[in-house]
Amino acid sequence: MRMMAVFQKGETLRYIGHLDLMRTVQRCLRRSNLPVKYSNGFNPHIRLSFAAPLSVGVVGQRELMEVPVEDGVTEQEFVEAFNKVSPECLKIVKARSISDDFPTLMSLVAGSRYTIRVFGSPEADAAADAFERFMALDSYVATRRTKSGENPCDIRPFIKEGSIQKTDEGYEIKLESITLDNGALKPSLWFESLCAFAYCEKPQHIIYRDAILAQPKDGPLMPMEEYPHV
Repeated sequence: MRMMAVFQKGETLRYIGHLDLMRTVQRCLRRSNLPVKYSNGFNPHIRLSFAAPLSVGVVGQRELMEVPVEDGVTEQEFVEAFNKVSPECLKIVKARSISDDFPTLMSLVAGSRYTIRVFGSPEADAAADAFERFMALDSYVATRRTKSGENPCDIRPFIKEGSIQKTDEGYEIKLESITLDNGALKPSLWFESLCAFAYCEKPQHIIYRDAILAQPKDGPLMPMEEYPHV
């Protein structure tokens, strides 16, 4: 049996890297005394996996991980035991028991939804003014950093849709991105590209990942925790 857990990585943790996050979650699972399953061998470790690593600097509103557990653990017991020993900035908000034949979370990743909070400034006004023109482009080539190095890449196909609205603090941008054969687009690169297009420096901002998306066969994108499986 596996437990799919939806958790928050709060603002105070946004500069913690993925490996440090994994270590923190593993410590919390050990302290919780939940009957989690370990790997075999001389150095057993919790068989923990995440749907999609979160970029450093991005807040995770509904991140996803899966934890193999012994049969008999209820979803409520899992949430309560973990949250009892975890810091306030790292809490599970929902858990779903899934069978062993449920696809791996990483294999289901089809996109993400983001919110970018932009704090008011002349640079923010310039970026907001350029938003519609930037979204109307058929292509925009930026330098994308991957494991193989820095390469030019057309980032426009990664963005399915987006919107912007004025707020009391500045602006709020909503983005829905999709995962392509050559990977995913970091929202920070998209925002850098918007500001370059607007000929302005990056204004102060915070990026939030609101959901990790999956796509059922012949269906629309949906939050992965809602993915149907019989």
